[in-house]
Amino acid sequence: MTEVRQTRFKDVCGSIDELKRVLYEEPQRAVAERAALDSLVEDALVMLARMELRLEQYESFRSTVLALGAAMQQIGGSRRAEGIAAAQSLRARLPGEGDAPPEGEAREAAVAAAEAIREAARDVEQKMSRYKDLALDLERAFREVKGERVWVLDAAEAEQAAALPGEPVWARWLPASPHRERILRLLRSGAAHLLSAEEVAALRGAPAAPAAGEDGPPFVQFSDGGVIALPRVRWSDELRNVYAADESEAPPHPGGLRYRTPAGGA
Repeated sequence: MTEVRQTRFKDVCGSIDELKRVLYEEPQRAVAERAALDSLVEDALVMLARMELRLEQYESFRSTVLALGAAMQQIGGSRRAEGIAAAQSLRARLPGEGDAPPEGEAREAAVAAAEAIREAARDVEQKMSRYKDLALDLERAFREVKGERVWVLDAAEAEQAAALPGEPVWARWLPASPHRERILRLLRSGAAHLLSAEEVAALRGAPAAPAAGEDGPPFVQFSDGGVIALPRVRWSDELRNVYAADESEAPPHPGGLRYRTPAGGA
């Protein structure tokens, strides 16, 4: 079966930083270990492709939201004012104490005013029902774009997040501390998510295998495109980044940060 391509870093920045570091600081290694640099380039391209797939999902969500918004614009406002006016008309036509019972045109006018109140209420009910249907369509679109990811509104909510779904199944694959706490924080904040069996199958180009964690370690996909098997996830304070551990367990050289171009820089 085709293996899921894992990346050395969780993001393109980490890959480019390391590539630039080697070119500047170890130019001979760039010649002797060209395959390692090619791998970093391929990592970047794979992450771009994965992020573009996610971007397409967001663009589809955007189209749905815009269509739903346009539909809501057509609903119109409340007709309560019409109901109030009809009620005033009805009250004026209802007989008072000692009056003769309404008959003929007087009765029909009172009944018409009463029906106008009903019609105003029915119109509001229909509009509320339409809004509800569209709101449910929006929720379905939200659930689809969210998938199995754990999304939170802010950092405080992330701290309060309960245990992630399925934790008893995949907890045995978590790396040791302090990497364990770091990846759990990223998962709970929505900066990363565990790939489902269907998502893994899509990356492999093969039929869906058993759910992640049942026959092997689950894969973590980060919001910036990187994919790393859960047991291999590591955090480096020097790098200020997540990377994939290799057999040596040696973290990437921290010098790559010197080649990070500031956001918006040339």
